[in-house]
Amino acid sequence: MNKESFSYLVAHPDEIGKNDLEALEQIARAYPYFQLAHTLVAKGYYHFKNEALANEKISHAAAYSINRNGLRKIITEQFSNDTHAGAQIDTAYLHRVKERVEAQNQQHFKNEELLQASLSHEESLLESIARRQQQQLDIINTFIEKDPGLIRTSKSQLQHTPQNEDLAAPSTQPKHVIITENYAKILTMQGKFQKAIEVYQKLILKFPEKKAYFAEKIREIQ
Repeated sequence: MNKESFSYLVAHPDEIGKNDLEALEQIARAYPYFQLAHTLVAKGYYHFKNEALANEKISHAAAYSINRNGLRKIITEQFSNDTHAGAQIDTAYLHRVKERVEAQNQQHFKNEELLQASLSHEESLLESIARRQQQQLDIINTFIEKDPGLIRTSKSQLQHTPQNEDLAAPSTQPKHVIITENYAKILTMQGKFQKAIEVYQKLILKFPEKKAYFAEKIREIQ
């Protein structure tokens, strides 16, 4: 329903048709605080003699009405104060309703403007982030183009590194093995018999006076 049709029904509520009634109900659902729409819906049902629905719609319209006496007059066409025969609506009541609706519409448009401004700000922020990311990528690509040798060197170093090589081995392995009898006993307990024998043999050279003792240890291991 366009503005002109709605304005005509406001001035001529007795001419509300069934198609108009459906359109008016859509407006009332879309704008629940639009008092005049609820009033015209109630008037339409009253006009079509649908008593059950008319009472329901009139009660609903009354909940939003700022002048229930004016609402009653519009619904039942009971106007007083010798108004002329063509008068169909309490103009003072409609004027107040119109002011209320206009205020609501202004607030609605204001909210729409705020929403659009917020969305525009978010879009600008996302675009700014995207531009910065692209600039960073451009800097990286430019650096690679100017010095591609850095990338090739890194790749060649990785390719020539043995896959199973323990890079930490040189720092973790002892450079000097301490030759002691206790060390030989530990090797024996660990089942490293050949290494234990080698340690005992070195101990014989280091302590020749204990040759017989160390030789006995070697025979025990063998």
